[in-house]
Amino acid sequence: MKIISERGFPQDDYDDYDDTLEENSTEETCEHLCVYRGKCVSCERLAFKNVHQGMWLWLNKEEMDRIRKVESEKLLEDKKMVLVLDLDQTLIHSTEQEKYLRTPQELMQHELRDSLFRSSRPWEKTMLKLRPFVHTFLKEASTMFEIYMCTTGTRSYALKVTEFLDPEKVYFEYSRIIAREDLFETDEKSLDLVLREQRMVLALDDTKSVWRKNEVNLVLVKKYHYFNSDDDLSNVSLSALKTDEDETTGTLPAVLEELKVIHRLFFNPKFEAGLSHRNVGFIFARRSVLQGCTLSFKHIFPSDFMRENSRLWLMAEELGAKFSMDNLLYPITHMVTWFATAEEFQEAELEEFILVHPKWLRACYYAVSRFTLIPCTPWSPSQTACLLIEPALALRTHKLILRCPLTMALAARFIQADVAKLDIV
Repeated sequence: MKIISERGFPQDDYDDYDDTLEENSTEETCEHLCVYRGKCVSCERLAFKNVHQGMWLWLNKEEMDRIRKVESEKLLEDKKMVLVLDLDQTLIHSTEQEKYLRTPQELMQHELRDSLFRSSRPWEKTMLKLRPFVHTFLKEASTMFEIYMCTTGTRSYALKVTEFLDPEKVYFEYSRIIAREDLFETDEKSLDLVLREQRMVLALDDTKSVWRKNEVNLVLVKKYHYFNSDDDLSNVSLSALKTDEDETTGTLPAVLEELKVIHRLFFNPKFEAGLSHRNVGFIFARRSVLQGCTLSFKHIFPSDFMRENSRLWLMAEELGAKFSMDNLLYPITHMVTWFATAEEFQEAELEEFILVHPKWLRACYYAVSRFTLIPCTPWSPSQTACLLIEPALALRTHKLILRCPLTMALAARFIQADVAKLDIV
């Protein structure tokens, strides 16, 4: 394997060695095998830095791409993606303030003894509070993802915290912990350190600014602020309020549900282009297209139909829409239907929802934006009117259209042809 490890060589002085890659160095790499201190022995071009089992490894671009491809294919065969987790204020909150420090005896009597821990090292004493639901979160996420940790804290700190987060060493393998010593910049995280194809990687973090180069992969979460902070006096901590996040309705349960949706959409068997073309960036881009919209499919699917197996339903889910079958629990904004009667147009006008054709969802999906169309009138036909119909105008228009037997026959023929073109199951 074309890998040279630099740690463990006495002559290497890492305190004086600048291992930061030069800007735009991607095109400067070579295919020679021997790498020393980040540079090719033959031509002195830069290699790529990677973290493996707590060591810095330098790989040329060819080897890095090969490992990424091989390891990613293994995960995809097991229907797994990659999840990179931040530590502080995402999974835990910690403090060194003396007023929060508890003795082991006090912790044994504490009502939060299962989630509140004391970490003692010669140079510091820290109280750690695990975010509610974190153990269940890790257990369920590990069935869908290969889990990494990426923190701006030191490696010794990260390893100490994993003793409380993962005492059985099930989720965080030593080789998948990326700490401050491994980062190119101490205030910037990078997925370049993860040897997996970035199209299948999600990063879960409470800080957006540290993922400047990988924002498209970021799932941003609310900061977990359990202890008071001397640096941020504007936010009242949960401990000061004598409360905590809820185990069932808090941040991590909601994030887990979102991850389940993303995982299901990524491995959607109905996706036309195939798994090799799936990309979390496209999934994230589509998740906001129909945000705020509630769709009804009651005229498309019978009540006993497995809607989750429908390409049409999965498209709407990926676009961020919510669903309602009865218009009672959640007032609908759009009714998806092949055609509608005059009475249904009247209902749409009274209930203030929009009648849309299934092809409208398809148009939104491939445009990666909400497809806005101008409805036609009997005097101003539009080839896109079959996709989106404004209720008020549709009522007037279709009362006139439905009176014409020829128009009805043509509409029926169009609907039959469209059913054949649009695979919804």
